[in-house]
Parts: sequence; C-alpha cells; structure tokens
Amino acid sequence: MPYYKFKSNDVYVNTLKTNPSLKFVVYSGSSFYNNTPNISGAFADPIRLTDSGHISLYELNIDRQSANTGRTIGPSSLPDQTINDNGLIYSWVVKNSSRIGFRTTSKAAFSSNNFGDVMSSSYPYTSSISKEYYSTTTPRSASSNVSHLLALKNTINYYRYKDPNFTYGAYGPVLRSLDSVEVGLISVPSIFYGSTIQKGTVDLSYYITGTLCARAKDSNQDGLLYETYNTNGTETGSLIGFALYDEGFIVLTASYNLSDRVDYYTTAVTGDSATENPKWVYFAQSISGAVTAPSSSFVLAMSGTNKIQTMTMFATAPKGELNQSSNPTFAQYITASTAVTSSKRYIQSTQRLVKNIVSSSYHHPTASFEKTTYISKVGIYDKDRNLIGIAKMSTPVRKTAERDFTFKIKLDL
Repeated sequence: MPYYKFKSNDVYVNTLKTNPSLKFVVYSGSSFYNNTPNISGAFADPIRLTDSGHISLYELNIDRQSANTGRTIGPSSLPDQTINDNGLIYSWVVKNSSRIGFRTTSKAAFSSNNFGDVMSSSYPYTSSISKEYYSTTTPRSASSNVSHLLALKNTINYYRYKDPNFTYGAYGPVLRSLDSVEVGLISVPSIFYGSTIQKGTVDLSYYITGTLCARAKDSNQDGLLYETYNTNGTETGSLIGFALYDEGFIVLTASYNLSDRVDYYTTAVTGDSATENPKWVYFAQSISGAVTAPSSSFVLAMSGTNKIQTMTMFATAPKGELNQSSNPTFAQYITASTAVTSSKRYIQSTQRLVKNIVSSSYHHPTASFEKTTYISKVGIYDKDRNLIGIAKMSTPVRKTAERDFTFKIKLDL
C-alpha cells in the first residue's frame, strides 16, 4: 500500500465563524426552543426526559424509562457500593484521597461517605433559559450569599465605558440604582449561543392574549435595548434595559405599564382577579417560578456566535501511480491450476493477466487495454503510520494511469 506525505501547502487550519439563530417562546410556564415540540417515545414521554425548552447534554437516556429492574450494580457483599439498577445510564465516582465528587453533593454528604463508597448522579443534564424578578423590596444579598443580580455588579459597571446606562448604581445621568428598582434578569446559558451573542440580534416580543403588545431590540448593536413598538405608542423609543453579550444576561429595568390588560405575573392564579399590568420587567415571567401568566406569551430571539476550527487536507493521487490493486477481481480469472505448492515453497503463476474492464462501443470486441483502478477510501496516518482517520467516497472514483485526482478532506477539530 503506497504512502504519500502531505506537503507544506496540502494542510491548513482555518476558523469558521457561524451565527446560529435562537428563538425561545415562553408561554404558560414552559419554554420552547427553536419551535421544537415535545416528542413522545415508545418508552418515555418526552423522549429525551426533558421538555423542548431544554438542551440535553450528551443526549443520554433517550427513550428510556426509570423502572426497577430488580438488579443491582456492584458487589452485593458491600452494600455501600451497590446501586439499584433502574435501567438508566448514570454517572458515578468512587470516593478516594483525590476528594473528587459531584458538584451537587454537599460537603456534609461527601464527608459522611467512607473511602471506597460509590457516589452516583443521574442523567440527563439539561440547560435552559431562566428568569428572575426583583421587586423594589427584594433583597439583593443575604448574610450568607448574594443574588445573581448583585453578582453581576462589577460586570455591569465594566461596560460603563460604552454607555453610562451600563451601571449598577446611580452614576452621572443615570439616576436609578438596581438595588432599589424593579429588575427582570434573564439568563441564557452559553451552550445555546456559543462564545458570545451576536450584536444587534437581541429581539424581545411581548404578547397579550396573542396580540403583540410591545417589542424591543438592540438596534444600535451596543447592548442597549430600546422599545421599537408599543400598542399605546407612548413609550416607543424608551430604554428598557441592556444585554450582556459575552455573559449571556439580559437586564430589564423598564417598569411602566405596556397595556391596560392585566395578568398574574407575581402571584399564582387563584379565585381572585388578576390586577397586574404587563411591564418589561415581567418579560418571560411565566418561567420564573410558581406563576404562569396564562394570558401572556413572550418571544426571545437572538443569534449566537460559534467559532469552529476546521482542518483542510488535500490528498493527491498522481498520474501513473495507484494503478495496481490487491483485490482478486483486479486479475483475470483463470480456471486451470496455475500454482505449484509443496511443504517448502509456493510458486504462483506469472502469467495471470490484469483484467481489461474498458468498455467497447460494440457488443463483442474488447476495447484497447487500459489499467484501471477505483479509489473508494483515503486513509489518514500520523507520523508513526498509525491510522487515525478514513475518508470514504460516496461513489468509487475511476483512476487510470493518465489521470490524477486531488481529494479535499475537511475535519472539524
């Protein structure tokens, strides 16, 4: 089998920048990602064990149901190392001197386990957008922790060089402080948008009973969100918040009424009538907790930024080469015995001819002989000649001595 070494210009690596579109529809306590429906499987409903608004990391436990199989995993003589088999793939780690454990395992629970005990977790790991609402009286910090909003204080103030409105507290022309006003905080995990949110693509649409009530965009591509439409027409052009592109957060600060209609934004649906008017700080409120805001729906659209490292390789089959094959069909078939064998030697006939497969314009005559092979695979080897990849053709390529081919092979790194 011939080997060919790549030349200096035959291999190069470039970066492919893509901007995939994202769309979240939030309604009645659920979110839907890129209009993906909830699909039921033969054994699980939904089939990915998570709803359509979530991404399932690793895509494990597809169409599996959790049910006691009556089996156990681990030595039965050591109950602490035995796990009941419920038919699902799970993650596990053994407690040892490295002190590696699961992030969800508390310090007290980790300490209570003995060395050699098996600690397990469950799949799927999922991710989705989330919404937090801070009223004027909601504390931003407690004795033992700080809120997600307060944790973003330094990040928000960092972008002050772009515009004074990127400020956590009162600064210059900005009179409000995020410690004392109503704030809506939307978190978008980076698994959805990649390295950063594309500038100028954040688009928020607020619907009441199916009718567009208000809309806002980062029209200037600077992260500031301005209202572009309002059913009342009174606040169009107002600043309603800002987006942190690299961190994946949207901070909403506008608390004026968008409509005379009312809904349940901060209280669960009860026998009492709804009394709260729609506000930008209530955007996507139905996924914030126990409230569902049954009359409201929200659409959050944006584009992400993904940078994919791609290696391109050019493999050349030169003229006059690669025209020999070890495939038995390459030689002409002979019915007579043409080999001599013994206990010490094997002599193969030297008279076997290469099969002529060149087609003729006529039915019986054979066309002029031309040595022909077909290339169906290209193997990629490392410097030690270890096979590290195979490129397969959808259709074998016909190769003659007078023809050369260059195969372009692309590999995402």
